[in-house]
Amino acid sequence: MTLDASRIAFRPYWWDIEEPLRQTHNDALPPEADVVIVGGGFTGMAAALPLARAGKSVIIIEKSTPGYGASTRNGGINSASIRPSHHDLERHYGRDFADKIFLEASAARQDLEDFCQREKIDGKFKLSGWFKGAMSARDYDYLAHETDYLRETLNIPCHMISKADQHKEIATDRFYGGMVEEDVGGFHPSKFFAGFLRVITEAGVRIFEETAVHDIIDHASSGKIVITSKGKVHGGTVIVATNGYTGGREHKFSRFLRRRLVPVRSSIIVTEHLGEERVKALMPAMRMYGNTAELVTYFRPTPDGQRILLGARGAEAVPTIKTVNFLRKRLISILPQLSDTQIDYCWTGNVAFNRQLIPRIFTHDGIHYSSGYAGSGTVWARWCGKKLAEHILGQSNDPSILSGDITSAVPLYDGHPWFMPFVYSWYGLKDQINEWRHG
Repeated sequence: MTLDASRIAFRPYWWDIEEPLRQTHNDALPPEADVVIVGGGFTGMAAALPLARAGKSVIIIEKSTPGYGASTRNGGINSASIRPSHHDLERHYGRDFADKIFLEASAARQDLEDFCQREKIDGKFKLSGWFKGAMSARDYDYLAHETDYLRETLNIPCHMISKADQHKEIATDRFYGGMVEEDVGGFHPSKFFAGFLRVITEAGVRIFEETAVHDIIDHASSGKIVITSKGKVHGGTVIVATNGYTGGREHKFSRFLRRRLVPVRSSIIVTEHLGEERVKALMPAMRMYGNTAELVTYFRPTPDGQRILLGARGAEAVPTIKTVNFLRKRLISILPQLSDTQIDYCWTGNVAFNRQLIPRIFTHDGIHYSSGYAGSGTVWARWCGKKLAEHILGQSNDPSILSGDITSAVPLYDGHPWFMPFVYSWYGLKDQINEWRHG
């Protein structure tokens, strides 16, 4: 079937909501604030809220508009997944660290649900569970071993689905069975963001949008001077919460972080209206979905159950019909029943990886950082921002296992990921070999 390119909106499906995604003040940038946060996404807002409620004056400086980056461009899957497996983490860091990070991921997922209920945020959150499809028989065995440990030792609710039974989860023969993690949910990113924005606004946090930060330097007596396109502000405490949108060499302040953080494009499509009956026939369990490929594909029903969303790593900074065709091919490889389906939306956003492939919270030269969510920022960004604020306030009775170590720099790298085409090719080859040898 030929795609009708004229119907495709190259912008996030999530942006079609009535709730405001921006504050409405016209205040000038203040000369000082107790806390200055660079970055108006989930991390920045999550750090701002407890600090403001503790009586601090808090401002957020955002070079675009609030949530313009990954916070409203993601797939809305609340997995808090860890890129390395428990086995790999144990091999590199020890079993205690591996156990703690998986338990913290589970706690972060629960905390997101609690936060929505407590703050009365209607983000269409639903605890749907997450099916992770095995791309080979070997992957299935690996998942089964991991699942046994997570369930029996860490009490994380998960179980395996055999290939014979996977049609109860999703109407495909593409996988060799898979794993279901029951404490994973999904939400509507923009509705969640709008609710979060309302909460921080009520707490007294002000966002100064379309304000670029050029540099952050020491103040003569204490704190930092944040130099922006709209003036200078003295911050007693400064937090950098830019993650996949840290920027390039035009921003002096970002050099430390951008050498440690690799932005990776993720592209998403959403189908035409299919109707709940057809979507449920294709996805009977109506879960969040992913797979074990190195080049991961993630997919889900939209919160209203009327369409299907699919995302994967993307090459184009500004998506075109080429990206749509690439993702649609992925969709049809999983659900060939959709070969006659048109695409209504396509967009791209950045996620960010560090060398350890683990989210990190740390302090360098008096500036606080939280970053490196590796594609799982819908949960980790809010959780890490909150944990960072607790650390600043001295409320660290339950510190995060992600706190402390400074992310190491990537060699021969200064923010432009010139090597990513080679990485994609290598991972793609590994996926092909895995399916060929172990399918």
